[in-house]
Amino acid sequence: MTEQFSYWREVICEAFTPLAAERARARSGRAPDEPGITSWVRSSMLSATNCAEVTSRTQVITHGAAEVRRTRTDHVFVNLQLRGHCVGTQGDRTCVVPPGGFALFDTTSEYRLDFVADEATQEWHVLSYRVPRAQLLPLLADPHGFAAVAHDASAPGVAHLVASTMTSIWRNVDQLDRHARDAADVAFSSVLAAAAGGSDTLRDTSRETLDAALRASIIRYLTATVAGTRVSAEQVARRFGISVRKLHHLFQNGERSFGRTVTALRVEGCARELASGAESRTLAELAGRWGFADQSHLSRAFRSHYGCSPSEYRDNTGREFRLPPIAVGGSRS
Repeated sequence: MTEQFSYWREVICEAFTPLAAERARARSGRAPDEPGITSWVRSSMLSATNCAEVTSRTQVITHGAAEVRRTRTDHVFVNLQLRGHCVGTQGDRTCVVPPGGFALFDTTSEYRLDFVADEATQEWHVLSYRVPRAQLLPLLADPHGFAAVAHDASAPGVAHLVASTMTSIWRNVDQLDRHARDAADVAFSSVLAAAAGGSDTLRDTSRETLDAALRASIIRYLTATVAGTRVSAEQVARRFGISVRKLHHLFQNGERSFGRTVTALRVEGCARELASGAESRTLAELAGRWGFADQSHLSRAFRSHYGCSPSEYRDNTGREFRLPPIAVGGSRS
């Protein structure tokens, strides 16, 4: 049993941030590692935020002075309690986090987490998100008062939104592509900051910043998929977990509407092939490859964007006609 617990303490704990784990006796008085420790952890990355699910027996986890010195990167942990409860201490604050609640802890200073197992299962169970400190703190009104504060996520409100967002991201993280992970990362930091006490920066700019980041992720996704693929607003909205109305709103604040953005990306793709000098593909084949209904549809779109036909563009190798780049932020001019 000692070897099992040593493995948990020295390997698993180090995977998150330097920690010191101590076995504690269950409330029944029985040692939690009899007949053996059943701890496990699964983790996956968004873009900057690490997501993990952890189950173990009653124990005390300490991020003390020695662990702070060994911490190479600064993070904030968000622990959503699923089973059991946690008594967390950081600085002069102590909080009790029951099932359904969450609290934040800052790795730049010492903290202590006393995890107490659920009586029925003899285990505690958490979702633990590790957020870069530099990503979260600028969005907080009080960068010193957010840690070791319990948030009740059982009632409707922003705390409930944080908990449901953590659960939803964890269920879907392995199916998200890079662009969706970027969007989820930004969204989670914003809603977490709102729950922990948002700053003027969050109130004044977070919606614009979040929308710009989400729009940029969608444009990157479209760029990679418009060739030879039917792209609909419904399909894109579903992929990014937003409504079709929200999708169109995002692009109303950009340079082009969603539909015009898709068309522009298709035209740009055709233009790149024409300018490359590739002669093997006919204009009809090019139209089909880039999602146009037929050659006439391609020609109309090309002339609208470039002021010339595809054949004229090819004859001039694209030197005289340039389509402005697709903008990912800002507003309509």
